Amino acid sequence: MELMSTATGMVMGAAVGAAAVYAATQDKRQMRKTVHKLAKGAEKTLVDLDRMVSHNWR
Repeated sequence: MELMSTATGMVMGAAVGAAAVYAATQDKRQMRKTVHKLAKGAEKTLVDLDRMVSHNWR
């Protein structure tokens, strides 16, 4: 389970960092779209990771 929390932190940190860098050069509407896209990508990554972990533990 330690791997899951570490991976979660890394995914979320990468998403927030990318959004911050992107937001520094773009308008607010584009920033909201990008943050939403990054959040969806991070969520999908976490779901995939959770599936892999639960599949390997059975």
